Amino acid sequence: MGNRPDIVKLIPKNAKTILDVGCGAGLLGQNIKKIIKHKVFCYGIDTNKELACHARKYLDKVIIADLNNLSLWQQVEDKSLDVIVFADVLEHLINPLDVLKAATSKLTDNGVVITCIPNIRHWSTFYYLYVTGRWPRNERGLFDKTHLRFFTKKDIYDLHNQAGLQIEKEKRNVRVIEPWSWTNIPGILLDFWPFRSIFTFQYLHLSRLSPLKEFSNGSKF
Repeated sequence: MGNRPDIVKLIPKNAKTILDVGCGAGLLGQNIKKIIKHKVFCYGIDTNKELACHARKYLDKVIIADLNNLSLWQQVEDKSLDVIVFADVLEHLINPLDVLKAATSKLTDNGVVITCIPNIRHWSTFYYLYVTGRWPRNERGLFDKTHLRFFTKKDIYDLHNQAGLQIEKEKRNVRVIEPWSWTNIPGILLDFWPFRSIFTFQYLHLSRLSPLKEFSNGSKF
């Protein structure tokens, strides 16, 4: 993961404890520490031992663990995190809902979750399926061959709702093709209905624990 200024813009300025799930080499945390003026503790979790060791140069604590293993959250103190970031991570997990639920128990009362999830409704999906007749498997991006789950905007909202989260802010990264270049300018110009959903490459959301809790039988209080 890079320094991700799009993610940094969503982080509340009063945040003191931040966890980057899938922190990679720790560049996001490094950028956060540069931008947030007060002292902030940045933690990271990553599966890749080599990257995690590099991240320890920038982050205050790094956990090396399989992100699909829910027991890793036992290493994080309850109600200790102001911000949990899942930037291009949830689509790589076997059961992203279970991971998201486990993570929310670690939020402070005013804590937030920030997610960035690729939009499979992007126009390129239709191109590959109906023109080439193939499902692409790329090294990165929307069709990263390691993606296990695929989401549209409605799927993303369902995921948050089922995890007990209420979305407060939404941002979009707009692209016609990847990687970014001047050819993406038409996508920016067409960033309105009915074209918005097919030129949105990624959805970014900031959410909080919903004030409405659901019992297992579906009733609310």
